[in-house]
Amino acid sequence: MVLFEIITWICCFYLLFPLISAMAAVFRKEKMDPDPGFSANFACVITLYKEGEIAWPLVRSLLKQDYPDFHIYLVADGIMDPLEVPVSDERLSILQPEIFLHSKVASLDLALNSMKANHTHVVVFDPDNLVPAHFLSVINQYHAMGFKAVQGKRIAKNIKGTYAALDALGEYYYDFAVRNVPYLLGSSSTIAGSGMSLEREVYRDNISRELQVLKEKGVVVAEDKSLQLQLVDNGHRIAYAAAAIIFDEKVTAAQQIGRQRGRWLNSYFAQVPVSLRLLLKGITKWDWNLLYFALMVSMPPMVMLVGAGLVLAIFALWLKWPYFFLVTGSLFLFVLGFLTILTFNRTPGKVLKAIPKIPLFVWGQLSGMLHIRKANKDFMATSHNEVIDIEPLWAKRKGEFHHLKKRWE
Repeated sequence: MVLFEIITWICCFYLLFPLISAMAAVFRKEKMDPDPGFSANFACVITLYKEGEIAWPLVRSLLKQDYPDFHIYLVADGIMDPLEVPVSDERLSILQPEIFLHSKVASLDLALNSMKANHTHVVVFDPDNLVPAHFLSVINQYHAMGFKAVQGKRIAKNIKGTYAALDALGEYYYDFAVRNVPYLLGSSSTIAGSGMSLEREVYRDNISRELQVLKEKGVVVAEDKSLQLQLVDNGHRIAYAAAAIIFDEKVTAAQQIGRQRGRWLNSYFAQVPVSLRLLLKGITKWDWNLLYFALMVSMPPMVMLVGAGLVLAIFALWLKWPYFFLVTGSLFLFVLGFLTILTFNRTPGKVLKAIPKIPLFVWGQLSGMLHIRKANKDFMATSHNEVIDIEPLWAKRKGEFHHLKKRWE
């Protein structure tokens, strides 16, 4: 009975955690005070795997940045023939390893070892990303405030189709709940795996550690998750740049959900022990950044949390019926918090219309649990299909970010 009560209270805490945090964050205003004399020199790294054509829209969007000091490094791994390069620019370097790396970490290490000495910061992109012209300028402002790590605002590039809209729905939710909210509350944003910028030496140290993991286990599933934990553990606060918009391709089929969520679930369980260690460290040192961040990243994935709540509610009817009302009330407030956070993040109506179809996405996530063990042995790269340049996309979507316009002008 005691164990049931403890598990119930923990579940209810995490069900209420997003709503309480979001309500506290909306009353906080971001303070911007960058050093006007600071200017980062960015190495923009794109890790390409097998799909040679998908990265060129991103390359073109980076070449049109209104920020002067940057160079692009495109790592083309897993491609048999010489890569066809439709873009010619002195600010672009192509790195195509003859021996396939089959690892994002190894590709990042290759880029770090090949880049020019004058770069101060590294920005990491997935090949399907797109960024408007102000992206690097906004990121520079946060580094000018002293932040060694900055995460941009990752938003869905494609929202047509049931699964793309459902995946976009999750992106809008997590963009606010685990990136914007913790930053506004004085803690750290989580890292999304792309659209993140880090001080070069800090990132080099992390990748060297991940390379050791790669040698020992043969695969690194979620280098971004271990990176964020390492940063916060070392006393760094990860900034969130709401105006540094980065478009990311969403999944379009059920099987893609299974592969992607299998990789994510595997990374969650792998990082739980580290998260709990950070939580204990945050409590003993009374460090708000450590404490809040550890609580947030140890929160179970949504489908597991809600599923656990439903199971506990059923057991409560037999074991301790007052707890039934505690759990069902928490579940109701979790749903309310989910909708509230989507509203706070100005989620487009086209995406909100996908809410009734969430059970389809949940089924895909459940199938992803079957891929957890596979993710320990397989890189499990996600395929991409949405090829579009930034100009037509930005012309169509710019209005969604009108409330952020003053931050990039």
